Amino acid sequence: MSERSSDDTATTPPPADAVRVDPPTARRRRERQVTPPPPIIAERGPAPERLVIGRIATPHGTRGELRMAIVASQPDALRALRTVYIGEDQEPYRVRRLHVIANGKEAILRLTVLTNPEEAAAWRGERVWADLTALPPLPENEYYHYQLLGLDVSDEGGTLLGRLSEIIETGANDVYVVRGPAGEVLLPAIDGVILAVDLEAGAMTVRPQEFY
Repeated sequence: MSERSSDDTATTPPPADAVRVDPPTARRRRERQVTPPPPIIAERGPAPERLVIGRIATPHGTRGELRMAIVASQPDALRALRTVYIGEDQEPYRVRRLHVIANGKEAILRLTVLTNPEEAAAWRGERVWADLTALPPLPENEYYHYQLLGLDVSDEGGTLLGRLSEIIETGANDVYVVRGPAGEVLLPAIDGVILAVDLEAGAMTVRPQEFY
């Protein structure tokens, strides 16, 4: 039996102009290594023309009325509204009747354009807006979200924590999300944590909670 020459077992080098083809798993691994975008840090803007006051839940009754979940802080004031705007396009509709129920958490909304529950069912889930000028001023030390977003937030010692960039509604109390040089800070909107708000200066003073 003849011996195999050393040339038969040697690895032939690839040509100089050869193109490297990675296996699919290697390509997918590189594609996943994407740098995440920087966090959104809100800027203060002008007052909006309208604010969300609720969201349509279900039809109500047989005359085309709508059951609306209320998100406004002064629900009783909604009874005076004569025009609301519905959907992302904020189409205006005349209000025939708005009756607040469930301790201010819901309302029965009747519009002039709806006459039966079949028509009303198509509006399920739509947001309801009202003109800012039609809403009453808030009580002292209460603010609309648009007034707070973009405020510079500092602690009692004057150390800048960042900017109020997001507001999370939890059902109990709002939580303010502050983003800055040290990362993200979560602040419950409660007395003892939110110490002062100065809208003219665009500033908020806080006492972050300490956890042990």
